[in-house]
Amino acid sequence: MVDLNIAIHTTLLLVDDDVQQLELRALVLKMSGFTVLTASSPVEAISIMAQHPAAKVDVAILDYEMPGMNGCVLADYLRERYPELKIILHSGAPHIPESEMGSVDAFVAKGAGVTTLLEGVSMLAELRAIQSDDLVAPALQ
Repeated sequence: MVDLNIAIHTTLLLVDDDVQQLELRALVLKMSGFTVLTASSPVEAISIMAQHPAAKVDVAILDYEMPGMNGCVLADYLRERYPELKIILHSGAPHIPESEMGSVDAFVAKGAGVTTLLEGVSMLAELRAIQSDDLVAPALQ
Protein backbone atom coordinates (compact mmCIF):
# COMPACT_ATOMS: atom_id res chain seq x y z
CA MET A 1 0.00 0.00 0.00
CA VAL A 2 2.53 2.65 1.11
CA ASP A 3 6.00 2.52 -0.46
CA LEU A 4 8.18 2.90 2.63
CA ASN A 5 11.10 4.16 0.54
CA ILE A 6 8.93 7.04 -0.71
CA ALA A 7 7.28 7.61 2.69
CA ILE A 8 10.51 8.04 4.64
CA HIS A 9 11.60 10.74 2.20
CA THR A 10 8.26 12.58 2.21
CA THR A 11 7.22 15.45 4.47
CA LEU A 12 3.51 16.18 4.85
CA LEU A 13 1.69 19.23 6.17
CA LEU A 14 -1.63 18.20 7.71
CA VAL A 15 -4.10 21.03 8.38
CA ASP A 16 -7.39 20.56 10.24
CA ASP A 17 -9.14 22.67 12.87
CA ASP A 18 -10.53 19.53 14.56
CA VAL A 19 -7.55 18.79 16.83
CA GLN A 20 -8.62 15.21 17.64
CA GLN A 21 -8.92 14.34 13.94
CA LEU A 22 -5.65 16.15 13.23
CA GLU A 23 -3.78 14.14 15.87
CA LEU A 24 -5.34 10.83 14.82
CA ARG A 25 -4.52 11.31 11.13
CA ALA A 26 -1.02 12.53 11.97
CA LEU A 27 -0.41 9.38 14.02
CA VAL A 28 -1.57 7.09 11.20
CA LEU A 29 0.57 8.94 8.64
CA LYS A 30 3.62 8.85 10.93
CA MET A 31 3.11 5.12 11.53
CA SER A 32 3.13 4.70 7.75
CA GLY A 33 6.60 6.26 7.59
CA PHE A 34 5.85 9.87 6.67
CA THR A 35 7.27 12.94 8.41
CA VAL A 36 4.22 14.97 9.45
CA LEU A 37 3.94 18.64 10.37
CA THR A 38 0.55 19.63 11.80
CA ALA A 39 -1.39 22.87 11.89
CA SER A 40 -4.78 23.48 13.49
CA SER A 41 -5.55 26.53 11.36
CA PRO A 42 -4.71 28.00 7.95
CA VAL A 43 -2.74 30.81 9.62
CA GLU A 44 -0.63 28.26 11.50
CA ALA A 45 -0.09 26.31 8.25
CA ILE A 46 1.16 29.45 6.49
CA SER A 47 3.47 30.15 9.43
CA ILE A 48 4.87 26.61 9.38
CA MET A 49 5.60 26.83 5.66
CA ALA A 50 7.36 30.17 6.17
CA GLN A 51 9.39 28.90 9.15
CA HIS A 52 10.59 25.72 7.47
CA PRO A 53 12.13 26.79 4.18
CA ALA A 54 14.82 24.13 4.52
CA ALA A 55 12.32 21.42 5.51
CA LYS A 56 10.68 20.92 2.17
CA VAL A 57 7.03 19.96 2.40
CA ASP A 58 6.04 17.58 -0.40
CA VAL A 59 2.30 17.14 0.17
CA ALA A 60 -0.24 19.29 2.03
CA ILE A 61 -3.45 17.70 3.29
CA LEU A 62 -6.04 20.39 3.91
CA ASP A 63 -9.46 20.33 5.53
CA TYR A 64 -12.05 22.43 3.68
CA GLU A 65 -14.18 23.95 6.43
CA MET A 66 -11.93 25.95 8.73
CA PRO A 67 -12.40 29.31 10.44
CA GLY A 68 -10.96 32.33 8.66
CA MET A 69 -9.98 30.63 5.41
CA ASN A 70 -11.30 27.49 3.76
CA GLY A 71 -9.03 24.77 2.43
CA CYS A 72 -9.38 25.84 -1.20
CA VAL A 73 -8.35 29.42 -0.42
CA LEU A 74 -5.39 28.03 1.54
CA ALA A 75 -4.56 25.76 -1.41
CA ASP A 76 -4.53 28.79 -3.73
CA TYR A 77 -2.23 30.65 -1.33
CA LEU A 78 0.16 27.70 -1.02
CA ARG A 79 0.15 26.92 -4.75
CA GLU A 80 1.11 30.52 -5.56
CA ARG A 81 4.13 30.38 -3.22
CA TYR A 82 5.09 26.71 -3.54
CA PRO A 83 4.11 25.60 -7.07
CA GLU A 84 5.77 22.17 -6.70
CA LEU A 85 3.70 21.34 -3.59
CA LYS A 86 1.10 18.60 -4.05
CA ILE A 87 -2.22 19.33 -2.36
CA ILE A 88 -5.00 17.02 -1.16
CA LEU A 89 -8.31 18.45 -0.03
CA HIS A 90 -9.52 16.11 2.73
CA SER A 91 -13.00 17.04 3.79
CA GLY A 92 -16.38 15.88 4.94
CA ALA A 93 -18.07 18.95 3.42
CA PRO A 94 -20.96 17.79 1.23
CA HIS A 95 -20.75 20.41 -1.50
CA ILE A 96 -17.45 21.98 -2.47
CA PRO A 97 -17.72 24.08 -5.63
CA GLU A 98 -15.57 22.61 -8.41
CA SER A 99 -14.58 26.15 -9.34
CA GLU A 100 -12.78 26.53 -5.98
CA MET A 101 -10.62 23.44 -6.44
CA GLY A 102 -8.23 24.73 -9.12
CA SER A 103 -5.16 24.45 -6.88
CA VAL A 104 -6.07 21.01 -5.51
CA ASP A 105 -4.37 17.90 -6.96
CA ALA A 106 -6.71 15.36 -5.33
CA PHE A 107 -9.83 15.16 -3.20
CA VAL A 108 -10.31 12.51 -0.51
CA ALA A 109 -13.57 12.51 1.42
CA LYS A 110 -13.12 12.12 5.17
CA GLY A 111 -15.75 9.38 5.17
CA ALA A 112 -13.70 7.31 2.68
CA GLY A 113 -11.42 6.06 5.45
CA VAL A 114 -7.75 6.22 6.26
CA THR A 115 -6.77 3.66 3.60
CA THR A 116 -8.09 5.93 0.86
CA LEU A 117 -6.22 8.87 2.38
CA LEU A 118 -2.99 6.85 2.49
CA GLU A 119 -3.46 5.83 -1.15
CA GLY A 120 -3.93 9.47 -2.18
CA VAL A 121 -0.94 10.65 -0.16
CA SER A 122 1.24 7.84 -1.52
CA MET A 123 0.24 8.58 -5.11
CA LEU A 124 1.03 12.29 -4.81
CA ALA A 125 4.24 11.66 -2.83
CA GLU A 126 5.45 9.32 -5.56
CA LEU A 127 4.53 11.85 -8.24
CA ARG A 128 6.36 14.58 -6.31
CA ALA A 129 9.44 12.35 -5.99
CA ILE A 130 9.43 11.62 -9.72
CA GLN A 131 9.08 15.32 -10.54
CA SER A 132 11.90 16.18 -8.13
CA ASP A 133 14.14 13.60 -9.82
CA ASP A 134 13.25 15.09 -13.22
CA LEU A 135 14.26 18.53 -11.96
CA VAL A 136 17.57 17.27 -10.59
CA ALA A 137 18.56 14.94 -13.44
CA PRO A 138 19.40 17.60 -16.10
CA ALA A 139 21.77 19.33 -13.67
CA LEU A 140 23.80 16.13 -13.36
CA GLN A 141 24.43 15.82 -17.09
